[in-house]
Amino acid sequence: MKKILSILALSLFSILATAKETITVIYSWTAADTAANFHRSLVEEANRIQDKYNFVFDMRPGAGGSIAANYVAETPNTVLATASAFFVRPNFFPTESHDITKFREIFPQCSAPAVIASKRYKSWSEVPVDAKLSIGMSGMGTTTHLIATQLVKKYPNLIIVPFKSTSEALMGVLTGATDFSVNFMGDSEQYTKGSDPVHILGITGNKTINNVATLSSQGFSKDLELMNVPAELLVPTNWTDSKFTEIREIFLKAGRSQSVLNSYKPDYCQSNNQMSDREIQTWYEKQTSDWKRLTNGVSLK
Repeated sequence: MKKILSILALSLFSILATAKETITVIYSWTAADTAANFHRSLVEEANRIQDKYNFVFDMRPGAGGSIAANYVAETPNTVLATASAFFVRPNFFPTESHDITKFREIFPQCSAPAVIASKRYKSWSEVPVDAKLSIGMSGMGTTTHLIATQLVKKYPNLIIVPFKSTSEALMGVLTGATDFSVNFMGDSEQYTKGSDPVHILGITGNKTINNVATLSSQGFSKDLELMNVPAELLVPTNWTDSKFTEIREIFLKAGRSQSVLNSYKPDYCQSNNQMSDREIQTWYEKQTSDWKRLTNGVSLK
């Protein structure tokens, strides 16, 4: 009996010694978004290259990313997969969203241009200025909402319609519920072929992509050049430095893989995932100040 108990004890010790610690990456929007693939790919690669941690991809969409942010702030062993809306929404809802100061940057992924898509109009020259129009975006107090408000400056007849995600906003265009949507190249480009295509009328940033001109070069605000959308991973500030460093090293290594880099391509998301340690917090603080300035004076009404 003692021998059996000894064997069982050794077996239990062996199981416990080899058990992996789970780290859950919480995505702030829906699984249908192309950007979700950035984080899925990173999770898969992070699991492939090491045996100490089990990384899991999960989602908690809603409230412009605040539901996911608050969950991560309160839940051990979670990482927030988010975008610029993380920095935008607290400026609109300071008491109802999340606290930016409770997080720190651990892994920037990439930065993608947003696009304006429409089935009804092929170019801005066709768009009337005296008829009621609508544009869908991923919720009030988000980056796509800021982009839409810039378009309203030129087209005051444009009504902003909130959806839960960019993929749902695009569905509004596909079904004819809205005239335009703010979304991403990876979501919309697949619909640009065929007899009844979606038309991409412009992109944020300062670079033409696939012959799609920037919005700023078509008479819209220069601020749209600053409104590309970064994908990034954040962790609560209560993480220990040793744990932060260890997980960051795993992400850095995983981020060099071709599978992760390939996941960026559908959205033309420019990689910045090898940003140095000394740069990442500066990047975080710059986004905080830039998006605060860009939201200044924007109304939710």
